[in-house]
Amino acid sequence: MHGTQRYYFTSDNQSGATELVEEQPIAISINELNYAVIMITPVDVEAFIIGFCFAEGLITGMTELLDLSIHEETDTATLLPSHLRANIQLTGRAQHRASQIMRQRKGNSGCGLCGIEAIEQSFPNMPSLPNSPSLSDSQWLAAKSQFSQHQKVGHISGAIHGAMLLTQEGEFLAFAEDIGRHNALDKLIGKALKENLTLQKAHVLMSSRCSTELIQKGVRAKIASLGHLSSPSTLAVAQARDFNLHLVHIPRHSAPRHYH
Repeated sequence: MHGTQRYYFTSDNQSGATELVEEQPIAISINELNYAVIMITPVDVEAFIIGFCFAEGLITGMTELLDLSIHEETDTATLLPSHLRANIQLTGRAQHRASQIMRQRKGNSGCGLCGIEAIEQSFPNMPSLPNSPSLSDSQWLAAKSQFSQHQKVGHISGAIHGAMLLTQEGEFLAFAEDIGRHNALDKLIGKALKENLTLQKAHVLMSSRCSTELIQKGVRAKIASLGHLSSPSTLAVAQARDFNLHLVHIPRHSAPRHYH
């Protein structure tokens, strides 16, 4: 299965083999202009790129994505690891928006003023979500009990985050895995966009703790609630409250905790 590689090791004068989760750099370009380099697990790569572009505000939907190309490069003459390169072609309107975002990114370093601008840009001014219900405790616990059966890479190697998309009624829609928790959510959003699944007022359950960046991605996708199997950070709770996003922690041995 893609997403893991077999490695051999020694321990206490014995040898063995184990599957390790893959980590590979991907360089993303927008209309041939470098945008970002990110470390990912090379599974559902196209979904990741689409979800990443959506979460960055580069696109608002699939209609703004004209073309997406991905290829792998290996340079045996250097110590550079095998890596992926992706190029995205956008519509005129999306390209104009992307150019503005790229100019902001280039200015986010160097001096104190730029640092202040970078902090402001790190917390985008997005509209709060409309009131919508979260899942019941029994629905969250049911989703938690089904979570592991969808962790195809995780069952082999461990050490990987998972994200599950649920309907408004708590039914399973999609699942994504990645070594990075942010990437796992990007992949899930990308899968939903590719397959025309409804994100608005849906629910997401993740294996990781919840951080501010995940709140922002969830708000941009207009999901109703974000559930996590690990506890959230203080800023994540504050941001979820500000944006009217339901934030739920489902501990291992106790009832779900709803943060308000």
